[in-house]
Amino acid sequence: MSIVYILLAGMVGLIVGISAGRKLLINENRGEALVANRLQRLTRLNVLLNNVTLKTETGTTQIDHILVTEAGLFVIETKHYTGWILGQPYDDYWTQVIYRKKSRFRNPLMQNYGHLKTVQSLFKLPEGAFIGVVVFTGDAEIKTNAGPNVIQLNQLLDFIEQRREPLLDERQIAYVVGRLEMKRLRRSLETDEYHLNYVRKKVAGHSAVSGSRGI
Repeated sequence: MSIVYILLAGMVGLIVGISAGRKLLINENRGEALVANRLQRLTRLNVLLNNVTLKTETGTTQIDHILVTEAGLFVIETKHYTGWILGQPYDDYWTQVIYRKKSRFRNPLMQNYGHLKTVQSLFKLPEGAFIGVVVFTGDAEIKTNAGPNVIQLNQLLDFIEQRREPLLDERQIAYVVGRLEMKRLRRSLETDEYHLNYVRKKVAGHSAVSGSRGI
């Protein structure tokens, strides 16, 4: 009888885990939709790719948005948060404060740097052609100097439209978009959950290492 209970508990845990993962994706998608809608107002030539999952040497990486323009490739990380956001550009973790509750989350600049380097590895373009930006789309207030590449949604168009030297012509933009489309994994619930499981394993591994060091 105990084996039956264990199996049932395992099945329930699996269902709850998948459900939680899907809710996480839905919450993230709210912010991503806001960013995508805002970028439709751009006046400069652009092609926007959303939810791009690319293979890496160790697994996969999931990028919220890649905006391709004549000024280069904007690799955009979206955070749909509320409360106060505290963090410096080189901190490993930042803090979200909602009233008296504090929650830590990985520095999104560092997270997006990994995304940017993955995209960069696909092309032989100048380093300056790749621009990373983190966009907070909720009611969050950034209370520290997080750096010029951390902005809120109402600053996004100005950030993209600011004067930059043209680096890509229309033919090159078409090539970049075509290569990204060729390299990306097809978006599906299966690829989303595969990526979530990969991230969970990384977090669990990091926690285990940190615990062994007494952090």
